[in-house]
Amino acid sequence: MKKAIGIVFVFFLLVFFSCAPVYVPNTRNAALFRGAGEFQSSIHFGEGIDAQAAVSITNHIGLMGNYNYVNRNTSDQNDEDKYVKHKFWEAAAGYYENTGKICYEIFGGYGRGEGSSYGNYLWFSPDDVLAKGTYGRFFVQPSIGSNNNIFNWIVSTRISYVDFEKFTYGTQVATYNNPVLFFEPAFTGRINFGQSPIYSQFQTGFSLTTQGDTVFDYQPFQLSFGLGLRLGGKPKATVQQP
Repeated sequence: MKKAIGIVFVFFLLVFFSCAPVYVPNTRNAALFRGAGEFQSSIHFGEGIDAQAAVSITNHIGLMGNYNYVNRNTSDQNDEDKYVKHKFWEAAAGYYENTGKICYEIFGGYGRGEGSSYGNYLWFSPDDVLAKGTYGRFFVQPSIGSNNNIFNWIVSTRISYVDFEKFTYGTQVATYNNPVLFFEPAFTGRINFGQSPIYSQFQTGFSLTTQGDTVFDYQPFQLSFGLGLRLGGKPKATVQQP
């Protein structure tokens, strides 16, 4: 119990003291389908709210759609340390394989987002200014995980190509703003509730880039908790135990 309380406490500290990014990476959607005709939907709470959905249309092909929304302290834009607004949607298609004990998949897709926050973008000024931007993002996301009846682990290694088409800070318009390649690994723990279609999960992830010339601020660490619903697909009774 003390360990669980400590994890929750660290989680809220990270959210409370997090930076004010314009780019907020969304929670990784790793469905790891069991078979054709399966539908999954989930909602996660972390930096903001993530809504996810996925469906397997054959025994190897799946589709997914995700939405991220952050609205922190919008009632007072002068509170510069906490103000963040961000929204993002994406769609993807991919291939998956279920071998019984282990599942793996690879998805690729495209999304669009926009964000705003305060940051120190003017080297000659001690004051933070409001930064706003809109961007498109291509991504490829391989995932692998276990296929047990109760607890499952999932490792995802998303690679994202983020291109801010428009970026302003204060009254200035960014003229040097190259696309940035991010490596965004994540670990997901998923807990099933017996034969219930409802499951819970947590996810921790990072966003890393070797490009030091990013004109925008981004969220380097993510942590979220959520609930999901899994319908259809292969019955649990046919899933092998390790």
